Amino acid sequence: MGKALGFYQNFSLDLQRLSTALRCIKAEPEMGQIALAQCMSVNQPVAEGFSAWLRHTGLATFQSLNKPKSTTSYKLTPFGELVSQFDPTLTDLGTQWVLHYYLATEHAERSDAWYVLVNEFLSLGSTFTSVQFQTYFASVKGNEAKNRSALNKDPQTALSTYVRAQALGRLGILSKRDTIYSVGWPNLPHILVVGYLLLDWWQNRYNQTNTLRFSQLCRAEESPGRICLVNDQKVHQFVIELTGLGYLSFSETQHEPVHKLYNEPPHRLLESYYLQR
Repeated sequence: MGKALGFYQNFSLDLQRLSTALRCIKAEPEMGQIALAQCMSVNQPVAEGFSAWLRHTGLATFQSLNKPKSTTSYKLTPFGELVSQFDPTLTDLGTQWVLHYYLATEHAERSDAWYVLVNEFLSLGSTFTSVQFQTYFASVKGNEAKNRSALNKDPQTALSTYVRAQALGRLGILSKRDTIYSVGWPNLPHILVVGYLLLDWWQNRYNQTNTLRFSQLCRAEESPGRICLVNDQKVHQFVIELTGLGYLSFSETQHEPVHKLYNEPPHRLLESYYLQR
């Protein structure tokens, strides 16, 4: 696993640059940082930063091949393949929600500041300052952090991801006025995208069972309730809609079990979403 702190080399998320990096490795999966920089028309540190963004947003992974050290071999994920085909400019709201999902969950890579922000710190309707989040982040990650400058900078970079238009500001997760950040009602994705977030999380975290409690979908780390920053009532609506589509079944009994009925790879739901737009 790569760096969890400071992975972005001091270059904040920019969807236009990320789109360019995706196009480059789609055309030539085996290229070093120098070649990627040339393809992106940027310098090498920027290319290194966006190579990391490709991985941390779930679009690509590294492959280990017997190649010269100057060459990196990328492999698009199923999500990356779909985006490359259907939304290469990364302008679709559903695409941007999935980029956010990967930043806030642990897959091949982990983005610590984004993970902590979404899964532990934010709550619907809350207000706070960047100093408050930075203090909290240092309290949970400070003892294990080797990169002290990133420990201070990553919280601000994570916050800026959700207010900048060229990043993920369209999601409506955060707004900023003067020095105060507010958590509002996000601009939620299509139900098939929600289905992908739910089923991919389920496969990644609870693949050993086909039944979860409704409360887990609301409040467990990386759950739809956490990722979408919604209350239990909205998660209930998600579950009812996905039940109506045949992907889940839900029993409103004492333990409120949610049963997974969909056994195809989760990215098939994303494919259906892109095809029906």
